[in-house]
Amino acid sequence: MTSMIKFLIIAAIFMVSLMAWRNPLSKYDARLLSAALAATVVADFFMLIIYNYEAGLLAFIIVQILYNKRYGGLKPLYSTALAAFFCMLAYFTFSASLLVSLALAYAVLFSFSLTAAVRCFISGIYPRPNSSLILIGMFGYAICDIFVALLNSGTIYAAQHEHIIVTLIWLFYIPGKLMIALSGFKFPEKLFQTS
Repeated sequence: MTSMIKFLIIAAIFMVSLMAWRNPLSKYDARLLSAALAATVVADFFMLIIYNYEAGLLAFIIVQILYNKRYGGLKPLYSTALAAFFCMLAYFTFSASLLVSLALAYAVLFSFSLTAAVRCFISGIYPRPNSSLILIGMFGYAICDIFVALLNSGTIYAAQHEHIIVTLIWLFYIPGKLMIALSGFKFPEKLFQTS
C-alpha cells in the first residue's frame, strides 16, 4: 500500500468514529474517541505524508493522553506531566535525540493506556462488546508498535526483513484502530445476551 492509501484508510476509520455519534455508547465517550482518532489522523499525516516524525510522535502522545482519559487511566494533567518528564529526562540526561525522547514518552503513556484498557475489560466499565473491542484494538495497536520499534532498531534483521515488518505493522494497526473506532457504538443488548 502506498502512504496515501494508508493515510486515507486511517481517515476513513476516523469517519467511523463520527458515525458512532448517531448511536453512541455515551456522548462524552464519543467525543473522547473522535478526538483521539482525529489526533491519530494528524499523527499519520505527519508520519506518512510529510515525514515529520517528531510532530507525528507528538500527535501520538496526544492520542495516548486521550485514550488514558477515555479508559479511566491517567488524568490528562498527569499524562502530560509524565510525558514531559520522560521526554526531558531522555533528552537532557541521556542526550537522546528529540525523536527518541518523544518515542520514550509515547511508550510510557501507551503502557498506561493499555493497562487502563485491560482494567476496563476486567471491571466492566464498558459493556462487553465495547470493552472487548477496546481490548482487541489496543492489543493490535501494541503489537503494531512492537514491530515499529523493531523496524527502527537499526539491526541487520530489521534491514533484511523491512518489507515483512512494514506489512505486519499495518496488518495490526488498521484492524486495531478499526476495533477502537467501533467501540464507540452502542450495540443492542439482545445481541449479546446468553440464554
